[in-house]
Amino acid sequence: MSKNEVRVTVRMPRTLKELMTQFVALDTHINESDLVRDAVREKIQKEAPQLYSQLFDDKKEPPQG
Repeated sequence: MSKNEVRVTVRMPRTLKELMTQFVALDTHINESDLVRDAVREKIQKEAPQLYSQLFDDKKEPPQG
């Protein structure tokens, strides 16, 4: 784990976990963590696009001049 990463632990119904495992096997996600990261990004982008765009605006470099 890098200094820019944190661990997030959640509880969920066993059936949802099993569904995630099946979905990852059928999908292009590398693993369940990749699926969860993608789902969180998608949820924020859909329901709070202004917050999502801030992530990218903050990472833009200032203009050179």
